[in-house]
Amino acid sequence: MAALYVVVHHTVQIPGPAGAIFSFGQEAVLVFFLLSGFVIFANEKDRSARPMGYYLRRVRRIYPPMLVAMAISTALWATGLISQSFSVESLLGTLLAVQDIGFLKPGVVTDPYLGNDPLWSLSYEIFFYMVFPIVMIAWRRSEVATRWAVPIVSVVAYATYLMAPNHLSLVIAYFLMWWAGAMVAHLYLGGGIRVRNALPEFVGLTVLCAAAAVGVFAYGFAGLGYFPFLIFRHCAVVLVLFALLFTPIRSLLARMSVRVAGAAAAVAGISYGLYVVHYPILVQTSANESWWIVPAIAGTIGAAWLADKGTDKLLPRAPRS
Repeated sequence: MAALYVVVHHTVQIPGPAGAIFSFGQEAVLVFFLLSGFVIFANEKDRSARPMGYYLRRVRRIYPPMLVAMAISTALWATGLISQSFSVESLLGTLLAVQDIGFLKPGVVTDPYLGNDPLWSLSYEIFFYMVFPIVMIAWRRSEVATRWAVPIVSVVAYATYLMAPNHLSLVIAYFLMWWAGAMVAHLYLGGGIRVRNALPEFVGLTVLCAAAAVGVFAYGFAGLGYFPFLIFRHCAVVLVLFALLFTPIRSLLARMSVRVAGAAAAVAGISYGLYVVHYPILVQTSANESWWIVPAIAGTIGAAWLADKGTDKLLPRAPRS
């Protein structure tokens, strides 16, 4: 559902208070980071000890739909339907997962391919996937030490980013936001979702927020959606969301999820596809500003289905054992 929210956020212009409800696209991505951490830990905690199968599953999941989205952007650019400038740097940078949105923050290696801005989050997600098995090696040696080490490394990484902005430091800092979701899964599976059991993550997220606040003080305020406040905003949102999971709101969200499970399941199968293909088709072509939005939505759904369902055989499946 977070992906569908991002689609509406980018596509539909709703005036008044109703439109304000769909103005939190960045926050929706952070919800996805938490959910991703939860799901990967729950499903891959033990299987990550066999890294070949783990990495193949992750590559099969994330790259084919992304390549479909890049092919769609290329076709729309070649036919003049989107006016972005082609860049070999952004092409290679997106394939190598180092893309981000340069006008929002410093230290960006390259912008997403042909201006498909939602792809910015994939560089973070791919990094999280890559380091998870490595972190789990440390976890198997000492769970407690690992749970404290991850926040420390993330906070130090953000400090280095403030001193010398660079993409690697930033994604390492953001790993704590993803890892917080993983630790909710750990506590949930162990039957102990209590604040005292999540002290390393609470302390880490709080200190990361403080470091981001120092960044705002040092660099100055440039706007709610721009560095340095953007990073503080992200840290604060994740801290609040993480804290809410340790309150009775958790049970309320669970009951609400059951009620919308049918509709959510219908969208979930193509949610990633929708996320990666909607921007060039609906927004960059300006189809969302005219009656062309109707066929464009149909095309987006078809492309999302192709991305999520039609590309699953492009790569071999991971071995079962």
